[in-house]
Amino acid sequence: MEDKNAIMLRPKEEITRILLSTPSRLVGEYEEDEVLITHAWTKESVLRYVTLDRSYFVLSVKTPPIDRSHVLIPDYSATGDVLCIYLSILYGKRFDNHGSIESLGLFYRPSSAPIDIYDPRLPFNSRTPRPDLKVELSLHEIKRIAPLMNEEHVDETFLRFLLSGGRFYVHALQQAESQPEIAFLDLITCGEILSNFFEYDQDDLLDPQIKNDLAQVEEKIDDGDKIVSRIRNQVFQVKRKFVKMILHLLSPIFFEQTEAKGPFLELDKSDILQSIKAAYDLRSRYVHTGVSFGGWIKPNGGFNNEVQLGTPVIDDKELKKILVRSPTLIGMERIMRFCLLRFIHLYGTPVDDRLDGEGLESRETLCMSPNKYFCGLKSANLAAGSCEETDENGSA
Repeated sequence: MEDKNAIMLRPKEEITRILLSTPSRLVGEYEEDEVLITHAWTKESVLRYVTLDRSYFVLSVKTPPIDRSHVLIPDYSATGDVLCIYLSILYGKRFDNHGSIESLGLFYRPSSAPIDIYDPRLPFNSRTPRPDLKVELSLHEIKRIAPLMNEEHVDETFLRFLLSGGRFYVHALQQAESQPEIAFLDLITCGEILSNFFEYDQDDLLDPQIKNDLAQVEEKIDDGDKIVSRIRNQVFQVKRKFVKMILHLLSPIFFEQTEAKGPFLELDKSDILQSIKAAYDLRSRYVHTGVSFGGWIKPNGGFNNEVQLGTPVIDDKELKKILVRSPTLIGMERIMRFCLLRFIHLYGTPVDDRLDGEGLESRETLCMSPNKYFCGLKSANLAAGSCEETDENGSA
């Protein structure tokens, strides 16, 4: 019979422990009934030989015991991925899941993948709080999103969209320095996912010229109303949904603080509409032509510029125009993180009172039409001002 003391030393079937890390530096710990997030310390003697060390944490969570009547054995390591999503959005820092070290009564070796060399000056790597909400780099701050951790009183649809979009945000932070092009596309995909959470009036997703053309068809062609109806049902304005979602989730306080190291290196609220549209155009240009752009938008820790430093010297005039207007990877990351924070605050659980209020869709500088549009979850309708598509000169 096995010694009782030996049994006590064995890993518990109902406890899962997962190793996480970040290039940033957090203090404190977070604890509730069935969850503990605390530090995994590195010996000082090791740190002397590591130029760019990381902070490590262990997530300990209570899990159901093994149901031995089933053949399939559950894998709880993905819990670490979910926590990385929440922490990356909350703190605006990169987090990595290194896998389980204990689960289902067994010990595991965490992932031994090589750690990337990183630039500690970049906002999502640095050891200072992001300036927009100034969320302190303390694990105690997780209490802001505790309902998400417990999945209590949180709408399932909201949670599905948050996690789906959040995965691309986390991946963007992880790839930002090694593959900036992929990271930028990840951020655009994150926005596309969030945009599908909302419902819009179909007319409001049509370009003004297209709406005029459809009116002509309906008026001058036999059975024009039926033709127009079929066209409307086929039209899927992904870009306009993307733009409207960002204008809805960004708010004026987004422009009050920035990490850009200069007055002409930050996103400007007067140009934000064109910037968002250009970001999506950059994605479309890549998808349809394969033209690389990563070198022009890659993060620069020396400036942390959210917009281009000057005008790119390239022969492709169309690409040059898009790049001049588009945010850089740092600018796009800040946009998407703020959108994710407001998304949680408005539709999931309150995060910070400063995230209250209207978005940018009602601002005079952005609204090209007094019409109202529908934007909301099926169970929660929001009325807001509409922003018409503009041409290259900013005219409707």
